[in-house]
Amino acid sequence: MDSHRLLKIGLFGFGCVGQGLYDILSREETLPFKVERICVKDPKKLRPLPAENFTYDWQQVLQDESLDLLVEAISDAEEAFAIVAEALRQGKKVVTANKKLVAFHLPELLALQEEFGGTLLYEAAVAGGIPIIRTVEEYFSNEPLERVHGILNGSSNYILSQIFLLQKGYAEALKEAQDKGFAELDPWLDVAGADSRHKLCILTAHAFGKTIAPEDVAFFGIDYLNDQDVEYAKQDGSVIKMVASAHLTADGELVPVVLPSLVDASDDLFVVEQEFNGVVVQGAYSGPQLFKGRGAGGHPTGAAVLSDIVSISKGYSYGYKKLHKTTNAPALALDFELEVYLRSTEPELVVALGLTNLQNVQRENESFSVLGTVTLGNLIKAQDEIRKAGAYIMALSSDFVNAGVKKSKERVHAS
Repeated sequence: MDSHRLLKIGLFGFGCVGQGLYDILSREETLPFKVERICVKDPKKLRPLPAENFTYDWQQVLQDESLDLLVEAISDAEEAFAIVAEALRQGKKVVTANKKLVAFHLPELLALQEEFGGTLLYEAAVAGGIPIIRTVEEYFSNEPLERVHGILNGSSNYILSQIFLLQKGYAEALKEAQDKGFAELDPWLDVAGADSRHKLCILTAHAFGKTIAPEDVAFFGIDYLNDQDVEYAKQDGSVIKMVASAHLTADGELVPVVLPSLVDASDDLFVVEQEFNGVVVQGAYSGPQLFKGRGAGGHPTGAAVLSDIVSISKGYSYGYKKLHKTTNAPALALDFELEVYLRSTEPELVVALGLTNLQNVQRENESFSVLGTVTLGNLIKAQDEIRKAGAYIMALSSDFVNAGVKKSKERVHAS
């Protein structure tokens, strides 16, 4: 691309991210980029720009040969996939912020780029303004990684901060997150852990050279968290964080999981509060490094989109070095064991999870809480049953790698 002329952008979607990008570009007048066309879905929706700025047919934008690159920022992942896939078939340069789209379709998106010569970048899809994909892809391209884990959802982290720092109840904290625009239209994706799962799938491809289907990742959230669980966490000065984690076992098998976890002051993630995200990348030689930044909001995410626009206009594309190196992708470590706390009203969940090293914590009316050890395979198998039962489950430490039974013994004495 000619770096001296103004590069024209076709933008799909004008919500939080689309407007964030538009706003940044209108303020930064020295940047050689202009949003030339904006495609939205609903002609009746009130928008901050006059109606003549919008088109409602995405094919028109795709067929516009005067555009240099496309930015996809709509919320519907399937429609986003249709747009991005068609653009890549035409060999175009595309930037997306849609984590669900990338998580569910990465193998197809890779194949399309290879076949038709288009380019797709998606830094904004993971951890808002933190440049974590590029860091893992470039800086750690040759160093083996042992683990990548962190807080990948700003909305649920904001809610947990309100609960632990300001003693608010879950419902009040959720409403506040929605009022401030941190929680998505449907809070389920955020609070149930599904959004974190999508981001973890993307990170895993770059960190470990394995594309995993979201269906392979057990995920649990804070949507059933109650005061009893919060009090339990506070006993020894811990807080609860929703941790998304992928690591390799000594046998080279993969453990991907999203699980609320007890985090104490010695933990890197303890200081990640409010709508911030924090990602710890642990290199085999460089050790753990914490990357912290805003994980939600129009400007941080818009800034990540802008960074991709600049890179893609200069010819950058992901090398997927680890994906190309990994001939045999690692299997899931289904027998890997985690230490968990479970609160439920249904004793059969203990059986479904195959919990061992069982220890009772509390019994109150209909509900009971226990500690135990569970395998990754059983977590995956029983996750729908746990959700249906409205049960709450969390890890006793965010250190899934060395999660030994020592932790639960300590905690039982404390209770």
